Amino acid sequence: MLSAHNIVAGYVDEIDILQDVSVDAEREQITSVIGPNGSGKSTLVRVICGFLHPKSGTVTWDGTDLTGRSSHDMAGLGICYLPQERTVFPHLTVEQNIRLGAWTFRNDKARIGRELERVYELFPLMRERRRSKAGDLSGGMQKILEIARGMMIRPEILICDEPTVGLAPIIAKEVYDTIERLKADGLTILLVDQNVREAIRVGDHVYVLEVGQNKVSGTKSEFETNLHDMIKDWLQI
Repeated sequence: MLSAHNIVAGYVDEIDILQDVSVDAEREQITSVIGPNGSGKSTLVRVICGFLHPKSGTVTWDGTDLTGRSSHDMAGLGICYLPQERTVFPHLTVEQNIRLGAWTFRNDKARIGRELERVYELFPLMRERRRSKAGDLSGGMQKILEIARGMMIRPEILICDEPTVGLAPIIAKEVYDTIERLKADGLTILLVDQNVREAIRVGDHVYVLEVGQNKVSGTKSEFETNLHDMIKDWLQI
């Protein structure tokens, strides 16, 4: 289980973006963290993934203390981070982009070959487009390419920060379908999202952040029962 407990963090000494936030992500489940802009969702991800050191609180993954560890350590611990920003190299081919996911074992050609074949089995469309320039893919396919690249390390947990931002709904559906399929294959997923309906639909457990604090949390079924009223109350939309 991934646990972030009592996290206090910010970018300057005087302002705490996160104020005693706690989130648990159970194994082989999708844990969704939702909230409006400024609620601290992306800051929480940066703390978990080692890009921002918390002022207080702890982050653990299966009993291993991650608090304050470098982001460079995460891949070796089986943690894959999918940032909100587009990170494909558009002038490289699809396969060249995927191979970059093997950077931590770049000298092990046999392992690279095995993992590449496994990724192609998971993402057959990537095999079909492996010689295409990544920049020629649609926005949704580029995001799926990023996920495929992350799978090269055979992660145990995938942390997604706003994976469908800027994508049309029909294209975003491809990304959510991919996330659900990976969960069915046994991957643990922490999904940080502003797409409230989809985050609740795919999530097993949901946390709402508001102004850097835990607002409420519960199971998918609890959220779906009163979704309309919850959205109006918490997110004011």
